[in-house]
Amino acid sequence: MATKKILLVDDDKIFISAIAAMLTAKGYETKVAHSADEGFETAVSFDPDLFILDVNMETFNAGFDLAKRLRVSEPFKTTPAIMLTGIDTMAASAQIVEMYNEMEGMPGFESNKVLKIQNADGTVSVDYKTDSGQKYFLMLDGFIGKPVDSDRLLAEIGRFLKD
Repeated sequence: MATKKILLVDDDKIFISAIAAMLTAKGYETKVAHSADEGFETAVSFDPDLFILDVNMETFNAGFDLAKRLRVSEPFKTTPAIMLTGIDTMAASAQIVEMYNEMEGMPGFESNKVLKIQNADGTVSVDYKTDSGQKYFLMLDGFIGKPVDSDRLLAEIGRFLKD
């Protein structure tokens, strides 16, 4: 069976090198990129089976923007993407989403956090503002906060890259 390929995109070179070394030791083929543009270019040449993306790189939302770009690119529409990031998120139930939407636009309400919604099928959705201030809803396959628990990361990877 072919070795599964993982593309890691994070501007923290030491952190991502350590994650790549761990994954390589587990038998995965890895490539590393340090920006959204480099990540997309590497994806085209590497054709990974899974993306692991940081959010806050050259801009606050570069990883989300890369995930959006990958989702609309024909070869990557169904390639799983896991966000591995230290950004502040807020888990949301249906009631929280309703309250959030009602409060949006009210004086004094600052929605600078990312609203994270865990879907019943195990996927994650995020509602965030782009760097230009536009609201965007993005479907993701996984979302793990830093500092990373390596067992949790390996379990998530295994969920997508079953042999």
